Amino acid sequence: MVKSVASERENPRREARGLAAEFGTSVEVMEAFLRRFSPRWTRADQFASASDVMLFVHVPKTAGISLGVSLKRVFDKVRLVDWADPSASFRVHMRHALYLQTQRPVRQALIGHFGWPELQVWRSQDLPLKCATLLRDPLARAVSNYFYNCSDAHPDHLRFREQFPDLTSYVRQLPLDVQMTQAVGMVDSFERALEKFISHYSFLGVTEHLAASLDHLSRTHGFVRLKEKRMNVGKIKRPETLPEEVADFVERKSHNDMKLHRLLMRLYAGT
Repeated sequence: MVKSVASERENPRREARGLAAEFGTSVEVMEAFLRRFSPRWTRADQFASASDVMLFVHVPKTAGISLGVSLKRVFDKVRLVDWADPSASFRVHMRHALYLQTQRPVRQALIGHFGWPELQVWRSQDLPLKCATLLRDPLARAVSNYFYNCSDAHPDHLRFREQFPDLTSYVRQLPLDVQMTQAVGMVDSFERALEKFISHYSFLGVTEHLAASLDHLSRTHGFVRLKEKRMNVGKIKRPETLPEEVADFVERKSHNDMKLHRLLMRLYAGT
């Protein structure tokens, strides 16, 4: 029995050694990342709470709207941050969420296109961050975001089409590491990015394994099982092949996004 327990404790470390060598991090940080985010190594109800406020950072076109619909089944209150002015809307919802928290035990969620700057407002009030987000393959996300913004489903599609008449013009101006920067701000190493996720996030999922991600969220946060529901899909048909320069631009501007997505895809494989 003693040998079995010791072996079980060693397993995350063994997996962490291989991943640390592959992704260029220390074994200690990779093991902490696995224990916090891997479906294999996290515990049931690890982040369950009778009363909390979870901040769901919605990176555009990562199934965030679909996630929001699912969350309404398990949270007492889900607050949707206005996409047009996420910073101001976040502060309003933050104040109301915290005020309600002082009155009674309640599980609340804030979800929207806010990011690291807004999370620092939370920290500045000496409040513990409990954040979550979904990541997606950078090329698929960029292409999906372009065609969604071009479609009638997006309220500002006319201005967007005028600004970016084709996909190449859009990806040419993409910021560096769009997803990671929104989630944890700027970093000076991939290890530092993982450390920030470990410190401030309790859930990371991937769009490609949305059902498995929702299962993982439910198990670790003490929810009934969440069901996948796809929504907010653009209605303009995409070309069957993409210009070569599109993938090249996205790859050059998404080095760390691609690494993080690849790592998470590895963790969700086989779930």
